[in-house]
Amino acid sequence: MEIQERRSGKIYSLASTTSVPEWLSERSRRNLAKRDSQFRHRITLLQDLEMPVASTKIRQSPDGRFLIVGGTYSPRIRCYELAEMSMKFERYLDSEVVDLLMLGEDYGKLAILGADRTVMFHAPYGNHEKIRLPTFGRAMAYEKSTCDLMVVSSGKRVGRGEIEKGQQAMGEVYRFNLDEGRFSQPYSFTSALKRRKGGDDVIDNAQVLQLGGSCIAVSPTHALTAVGAEDGTVRFWDNRAPLRSAPDGAHLTPFLNLDVSSATAGRGFFDENTNSGFPGEVTSICFDSAGMQMCAGTRGGNVALYDMRSSNPLFIKEHQYGLPIHTVQFHAGSGTVLSGDPKLVKIWNAKGSSAGSMQGRDDWNDDGGLGSNAESEGLGGPLGSIVANVEGTADFSHFITSGDGTDPSGQSNGLLLCTGEQSKVQSFYCPVLGAAPQWCSFLDNITEELEERDGALDKTATDDAGVVQTETIYEDYKFLTRAEIDQLGIQNLVGTPLLRGYMHGFFIHVGLYNRIRAVAKPFEYNEYRTKKIKDRLEEKRASRIAPKAAAQKAKAKVNPDLADRLHAKAGSKTKSGKVAKALVEDDRFGGLFQNPDFAIDEEAEDFKLRNPSGASARKFMRNDRDMDSDAEEDEDDDDDDEAGVGGAESGFGKVMSEEGDERWGSGASDGDDVGGEEYHESNSDDDGLAGGRIRGEAFDDMRSDPPPKEKKKRKKDKKKKRKSKNVMYEADDYGADALDIGLGDHAAETEASKRKKELSLSMAERLELQSEQSKFVGETKRLKVTGQGAVKEVTFVPKSAKKKKDAEERAKREAKDDRMGRSRRGVKDLGFKTPFKHQ
Repeated sequence: MEIQERRSGKIYSLASTTSVPEWLSERSRRNLAKRDSQFRHRITLLQDLEMPVASTKIRQSPDGRFLIVGGTYSPRIRCYELAEMSMKFERYLDSEVVDLLMLGEDYGKLAILGADRTVMFHAPYGNHEKIRLPTFGRAMAYEKSTCDLMVVSSGKRVGRGEIEKGQQAMGEVYRFNLDEGRFSQPYSFTSALKRRKGGDDVIDNAQVLQLGGSCIAVSPTHALTAVGAEDGTVRFWDNRAPLRSAPDGAHLTPFLNLDVSSATAGRGFFDENTNSGFPGEVTSICFDSAGMQMCAGTRGGNVALYDMRSSNPLFIKEHQYGLPIHTVQFHAGSGTVLSGDPKLVKIWNAKGSSAGSMQGRDDWNDDGGLGSNAESEGLGGPLGSIVANVEGTADFSHFITSGDGTDPSGQSNGLLLCTGEQSKVQSFYCPVLGAAPQWCSFLDNITEELEERDGALDKTATDDAGVVQTETIYEDYKFLTRAEIDQLGIQNLVGTPLLRGYMHGFFIHVGLYNRIRAVAKPFEYNEYRTKKIKDRLEEKRASRIAPKAAAQKAKAKVNPDLADRLHAKAGSKTKSGKVAKALVEDDRFGGLFQNPDFAIDEEAEDFKLRNPSGASARKFMRNDRDMDSDAEEDEDDDDDDEAGVGGAESGFGKVMSEEGDERWGSGASDGDDVGGEEYHESNSDDDGLAGGRIRGEAFDDMRSDPPPKEKKKRKKDKKKKRKSKNVMYEADDYGADALDIGLGDHAAETEASKRKKELSLSMAERLELQSEQSKFVGETKRLKVTGQGAVKEVTFVPKSAKKKKDAEERAKREAKDDRMGRSRRGVKDLGFKTPFKHQ
């Protein structure tokens, strides 16, 4: 249980403990209570007081015995019996709950306003009836004197042409008479906003074209209905007016309009950049139990307190978040007003003496809050002074003060129940508002014991902000998807209590998950640390002044070939070039060249099926590089490359010269032997015979003493000539298929390898192989494997059929050899060269 320190007192958060899964066994709960002190000291106010995802509305029955909560997902309502402190029933709905009301003293008559323009009526046995509204409803109220269920609608949209003709947007309040079982004529109202003299509209066109209501409330003492609308005006109808006495339906129009938007204009912290809508729109209304005061909350985060005898507000309270006020409520027992926005519920004084009121007005500062004097007063202080702020772990959507049988409305109790954007219904106990209800009176004893143990409380809180812990669902369990389970290799745990199925994955205990992860990926931390260090070093290098060469675009870490092709194609002005340029410049595809998870496996079968031309081209380029013997490479590189060229995969072998050298012409002299005569080439310009040939020994005499530069040049040319010697290859007896293999035909190469393998077998093995193939040719199966862009046919002999045939052949041989239980030999087995020659 979390305790929020405030100057006026303490606020106890009863739902701040860790959520526990429903399928957790009792033994596991006991073990968790032994280990976790926070879980051990948790307080369960009501059993299963939560929704799967979020809760939207909460109501308490007029007799104080039952609690109804609406939420998602899927849409449903849950009823809790407070005397038993547990859930009584749960019902699923067709649409989300917008509002709900209890028409009787208990849950026997229940009205639910759905998001699909329907009002559902529920009885103790379930759904009783459903009616459909002309437009979407936003709030409901029940008038007991006339048995009318009133629903505020979003209003009908009016076209621009009709507006030009003088027709205005109309808002409607639908009335359904539960006594007669039919719709009555609806209340109607028009926009109260006027145009300025300059011709500029005060509101935008959307609010002019359509006008709808936002909230509705019925006075508990007078038959008075108040409706707050989008134009910032509260309209009042007197339900006691006779229907037939008013001419021309005058009773259907409001008899009084209260302009709240003008009173709250210029106040609050509404930000038009982050929030949408009209800040003066009235979003919530409530009356006090005496019917003398009324509160109206606006979209801009302001709450105006009115006396029913005056049109001027007594006080305007500003919420510093500037968010819409979804709920306002009077608390008669403490004389306060509770106003809630999505972030907090603010409790402030609604009553005060004249001196206190003047002091409260003096303490009002320019920032929209109260000064230090008013803030320190707490309960019973001047009008508008803050008593406490209740902050939750998720956004609020609605709240009530829970009561009991003696006080069903909770006007003298201090238990606050809030629905919001989390699974649990958040509950807070505020002793400053009053005692706990009778059905949870144990809260008073617990809080008294906690106050006596001063050492267990945090005394360091000096402001009213409070410390709020962040709550996570199933803190001791981790959610894993099916892919993550396959990656960890724990598929064998599926179906066991160690993995609990939930939606599209499973829940696993955090401790077990950490141990499995440590075994499956022992070096993950080291890899993560190395990667982080490398990234930081790269960031430091990038901040330095790099040379011009380093300023060029870095090569892609992943899929570099694809990146090069896209960059090369991006320079063209064709359609494909524009697509490639857009792909390269778009940051959304940056992970394609940076993230290793997007690496393209070009050796995968799927890639080859989808890119057959690309795979063949790469194979042809590889074979062409292997056969290219004219490249200018060093002798050491040639030796390394030659080890893989003449192998069985390429189908070619080197041809050695007669002198035993693999380079043709390597054993000859520097000159060429043509026709039995020796010639010498001359590349020198000094002798005037550059490029010509000189016969005989005259050449040696002429160049007996060349200059040093000529010697160096001659030596260099000689080395270059030795490198450019041709290396010859010949096909390995492949016949007509040699040319196809050299051009990179994969099928020809496979067939040649198969034929070469058969030739290496002996004659007996070859005949046995042929007999086996012909024997099972009738029992082979042919499969057609169809992929995107390619079709493969695979022929194979089933293993079962082969085993069956072998067994039959073996049985025949045994039956033939062992007819009488022993092996009988023939005449030829005796070893005679010419049997029966003597006869």
